[in-house]
Amino acid sequence: MGDNRAVPATARPGPPEPHDGRCPAGEALALLERGTDRATAVQCADLAFDDEACLRHVRCLWRAVTVLLCAGELVAADARLRRLETTCAGPAAELVALLRAQHTRLAGDLGGARAALAASVSSAKTPFVRRLAVPFLVDALAAAGAGEAADALLAAHRFAGRPGGTRGTRPLLLAARGSAHLVAGRFPEAARDYADCLPLPAAELSAHFAVLHRRGLAALAAASAGDAERAAALAAQEHEAALAWGSPAYVGWALYVRAVVDGSEATTALLDDAIDLLELARSRVVLAAAGYERGRRSVAAGDHAAAKREFDRAGEWARQIGNGRLTANVRAALAELAHAAEPGALTAQEAKIAELARAGYANKQIAEKLYLAVRTVEFHLSNVYRKLGISSRRELRDGPARLP
Repeated sequence: MGDNRAVPATARPGPPEPHDGRCPAGEALALLERGTDRATAVQCADLAFDDEACLRHVRCLWRAVTVLLCAGELVAADARLRRLETTCAGPAAELVALLRAQHTRLAGDLGGARAALAASVSSAKTPFVRRLAVPFLVDALAAAGAGEAADALLAAHRFAGRPGGTRGTRPLLLAARGSAHLVAGRFPEAARDYADCLPLPAAELSAHFAVLHRRGLAALAAASAGDAERAAALAAQEHEAALAWGSPAYVGWALYVRAVVDGSEATTALLDDAIDLLELARSRVVLAAAGYERGRRSVAAGDHAAAKREFDRAGEWARQIGNGRLTANVRAALAELAHAAEPGALTAQEAKIAELARAGYANKQIAEKLYLAVRTVEFHLSNVYRKLGISSRRELRDGPARLP
């Protein structure tokens, strides 16, 4: 963008209007919504910054930067945003601030994204910008494991019940609230929100991680809620969509979802591929979660040395992105790993689950009682059986009165 080209300093109190007719920004958005031809979408988004008509309309610039973000072109998006931050003022600058916050979140700085979005929620002069910033902030809080803060924000803005919203913002509100449910362990509620979100169009105002990746998020919610068949179908759909779009970050995410939903040793290779792609894309938020899952797989395989390496890496990624909850989970996993070095010793969580299983509780009941996913209970029980040298619940029930 040349120095002599200025973008509008003002905008209407709603979503800014695009200029009439076809334009590069509109073509880029159409390709994003279809989920195909990522390379051409990026090319069109870049052309928008050389188009005189697009440069006079904030909505075109919003579309162009959004496409770059969703394509994983974070370096290019950063360069465009830096230019816009020096030329925009008033409501246009407030919209650019939302785009910058999305970039910060995707780059893995959840603390920075939260601070920027909180400022938009509290001080933006344009009501539309504040309304859009709320679900962005809810998603960032959920990504950082701050479930209570996400719930409080939803309640404060009356989104805890029926989310409402416009045609453009409703998918984003549902997806963000689903993320809050998911991180809080309210899996059936998360699954319902994603189910309501899936049929809605991903309009430009909601072209955001939580919406564009909603099939994968819905798959994780369904798996945690015990609906394995639906989870597998959604994970397969997400993988197919990721391959069609082709960004390393999206394919890495989809592979991570497939591995988590399946949960079997056979999908560990998918998890390894996911980590490689996420590292390539520098997609640290998902990478931290994938690394933690890889550590759990190594524990289940009895390779404690590999598990420690994976947990150490995941802990560093979690610390870098500002996910306190995952950081705490990694620390707990490392502590349990140290304890598990004693032959046959059950971790505290394994002992708790084993005692409930002996008492006759089904896996789903144990999951509800301990606020865990059913898959997590199954994972721990398999470790219990391996450590105790047994293969069934009956052997566990008929074993010694006190577990080791």
